[in-house]
Amino acid sequence: MKQLVSKELHAYWSGLKGARLAPERNDIDLAAIRHLLANVFILQVDRARSYPLEMCGTRISALRLADQKGRSFLDLWSEEDHQTIVSAISAVTDETRPVVVGARSGAGDLPRLDVELLLLPLRHFGKTHSLALGALTPANQPEWLGRKIAPALHVSSLRVLGAGRQGVVTASLNRPRLVLHEGGKTAGFSL
Repeated sequence: MKQLVSKELHAYWSGLKGARLAPERNDIDLAAIRHLLANVFILQVDRARSYPLEMCGTRISALRLADQKGRSFLDLWSEEDHQTIVSAISAVTDETRPVVVGARSGAGDLPRLDVELLLLPLRHFGKTHSLALGALTPANQPEWLGRKIAPALHVSSLRVLGAGRQGVVTASLNRPRLVLHEGGKTAGFSL
């Protein structure tokens, strides 16, 4: 994690979860993280796999110049990266492991926008398959941000965080490859 918002949200989440794999949704005190809320969201894991945003910060809505609450999280991403984002969400909900994604946006004459996505497991009534907590933080502030609709985000890197295990994805020719490092062994597969 490079962005301060990601580091602070991860630290807050870690403190809430304690020895558990993930904290409960009701454990989240928005007042305690009010200084982060512009970049924070909670997404729902729905049967249609559209991942609607239950809660969405203003900086995330600024990407599309419209409130993103209730809209699909996948709408922020390029079509070719939908499966990568779905895989990242699955790592969070199925394996209860935090994920960090590096991404970029920019097209035509717009200067590039770099962002960091942090996805964290979140329990809802004891289940980890219904919600995820996250932050989407710009690494730079191009002058057009909040004035023009941002082009779709493209994944440039992905890391699955966990005790003794770390995965790294690098995007190459629209076929990201996940590499897991565990106990000195490396395994890789395409997403």
